[in-house]
Amino acid sequence: MYSVYLSKLYRPPLEKSKTKDFLCLDKNEPPFSAFDSLDDLFTTEDILNLREYPNLYEVYEKLATFVGVKIENLLLTQGSEQALKSVFEVFVEEGDEVVYYYPSFAMYDVYSYQKKANVVHLDFRDDGTMNVDDICLKVTEKTTLFSLISPHNFTGTALSFEEIKRITEHTKKTKTLFLLDEAYYHYENINTIKLLDNNTHVIITRTFSKALGIPGARVGYAISNRENIELLRKVKPIDEIDYLAGVIASKTLDKSEEILFRNVGQVKKWQSIFKSTELMNITYLDTKANFILLRSKNYDYHKDLLLKNKIIAKVKFDVKCLENCIRFSVVDDENMQMILDLFKQAN
Repeated sequence: MYSVYLSKLYRPPLEKSKTKDFLCLDKNEPPFSAFDSLDDLFTTEDILNLREYPNLYEVYEKLATFVGVKIENLLLTQGSEQALKSVFEVFVEEGDEVVYYYPSFAMYDVYSYQKKANVVHLDFRDDGTMNVDDICLKVTEKTTLFSLISPHNFTGTALSFEEIKRITEHTKKTKTLFLLDEAYYHYENINTIKLLDNNTHVIITRTFSKALGIPGARVGYAISNRENIELLRKVKPIDEIDYLAGVIASKTLDKSEEILFRNVGQVKKWQSIFKSTELMNITYLDTKANFILLRSKNYDYHKDLLLKNKIIAKVKFDVKCLENCIRFSVVDDENMQMILDLFKQAN
């Protein structure tokens, strides 16, 4: 027998890609890879070392310097989603109350169902923003875990440092674990690490998949106090990430300033261009993440326009604040200009 909770979950089946010839911009991927060339990425020694299990200490050293914490405050994970899973495994029991915004990163529902948790969803305001008063009303002494994605992966909206600090103080009073999901951290760059001081109930997760440009390597990490990290390490795989992912992560950290400048700069540039361009029947929505978000007054037409030109964007949102919205990742200049011209011609 399997858990009845899992029967309520839908996970897409394994299937051959039907979009090989399409420009797929529906997954919030970064504009550019961390590496323009493979020439200096993998050495012969790296390939030979595949016969060995990975030793990740050097990656931890570089990551600690990059984040500005000690090694003991970090746990490398297979994408930030494994960091999230480990948090649920360690801190959530059957029947515990878990609170987060809907919609959110899909794995929150999966991990909640696996733990048979009592899920309480928060609603976005009509303008897509998140509100601290709403959060404080929903998060009570009954709440075991509250998770906040900021900037948010669906709306691109974010909370300020002072707002996040207020949530930290509130969750401390309610004795609620505060899981701060910062996959899009580098696009907003609010320094929340200082919140870890004297707040043992806070865990931050980040990833190499967005601004650092290596989503295919599946590298993420958790940041917290030593005690929490030691607990999370108890449920980690024997090796946090594989050998080649470690090599890629290490070399990404070596070039982090250059990579971040390129990816973040590209996103900010095209967000500014779309914001300043008048498009008939289209409203630009400000976001703090790595995508363009538009609201269409001629939704079906614009959706079909993209599809006819073999461009796959994220559509069909089932929340009011994203009604008739079209979201697509920022990519290279040529493709971004092509998309902008399509919308202009639609005028």
